[in-house]
Amino acid sequence: MFKQLICKTLPTSMCHGSCLAALPNGSLLCVWFGGSREGAADTEIYYAVGSPRYNKTKAVAQDDFRKYIHDGRADLSLSVTCEWTEPVCITRMPEACWNPVLLIQHEHVLLFYKTGNRIADWKTMVMLSRTDPVYWGHPRPLVPGDSTGGRGPVRSKPVILPSGRICAGGSIERGDWQSFCDYSDSYGIAWERTALLGINLLNLPHVGEEEHEPDGSKDKAPLPPVSPQSFNGRGVIQPVLWQEMGGRLHMYMRSTEGYIYSSISEDEGQHWTEPEPTELYNNNSGFDVIRVPGGRLFMACNPVRGNWGARTPLALFMGSEDGSRWEMFLRLEKGEGEFSYPSLTYTFNGLWISYTYNRENIAVAFLTWQEIARCRKFRIK
Repeated sequence: MFKQLICKTLPTSMCHGSCLAALPNGSLLCVWFGGSREGAADTEIYYAVGSPRYNKTKAVAQDDFRKYIHDGRADLSLSVTCEWTEPVCITRMPEACWNPVLLIQHEHVLLFYKTGNRIADWKTMVMLSRTDPVYWGHPRPLVPGDSTGGRGPVRSKPVILPSGRICAGGSIERGDWQSFCDYSDSYGIAWERTALLGINLLNLPHVGEEEHEPDGSKDKAPLPPVSPQSFNGRGVIQPVLWQEMGGRLHMYMRSTEGYIYSSISEDEGQHWTEPEPTELYNNNSGFDVIRVPGGRLFMACNPVRGNWGARTPLALFMGSEDGSRWEMFLRLEKGEGEFSYPSLTYTFNGLWISYTYNRENIAVAFLTWQEIARCRKFRIK
């Protein structure tokens, strides 16, 4: 496994909330927000471009790509390096910036981000660039005049359905935390929001602020250095969307209840089932899910149960096609600290992950498909 820190010299004292995407030319694009502290007015959006170099000992034919990442049977060894450009600040907003999200669409990149000193009053801005070279245009409101607390993607990359519809997981933090799906049939120009999705908090006991490891051990977890506004909320936010090969759209949601919550849409994101808890632990922190060619699902998260539970370890899971089974196959980080808000993308050669590294830097890790196959304890059917 290859791991590195993106920034040789960090331009801010705090950084968090990265989003990583693979560009058509083989480069990597990473964005994050940084400033003096989370929620401070000096917090802006930064980006860097990475140029991976893969030294292969055996080539894999492009036609074998789907089969290869599906079962990992090919024999491929890689020596990987990645050079990153210096971080560049691309916003100059009067209020705090948060949670940048990327969407690669043909030869263009859309960058969504939130702005506002109060989370409840977030507004969503969007910027456009070509994929090569990366050169950002001026920001504009995603939904002009919106005052609902933020539209479009709130944390994870949108998905593009076979029909061309773009579906994004959004949420609001006014009173009870609630999630929704925003969708666009006009290449991201106009957006429609679904009904809000929440959970019945009256019948649920509040999960304490403790860490629950998957092996059952418990330790008091230090509270993460997030904006104090966040500690007052309860419910589900920051949904991640993924689609089954058969077409059903899934929404996994961060929650305050110790588990990831799930909802399903049968009509391309317009209507959703009531959110239900899964068996996947959630520490009330961000996570990511991605489907790769061949149908495999991958998830990066902190497998810790507890409201504001520890943001370590950071682990990788592989899932069955419909998400009914998940297997943890690797811990990327397991020491003390904060290793959080992972973002997943893939290239021909393997799986890439970015994540917050103690709020001091943004880390990236890379695993070849063969390394993933070797890590797996059993095979998801």
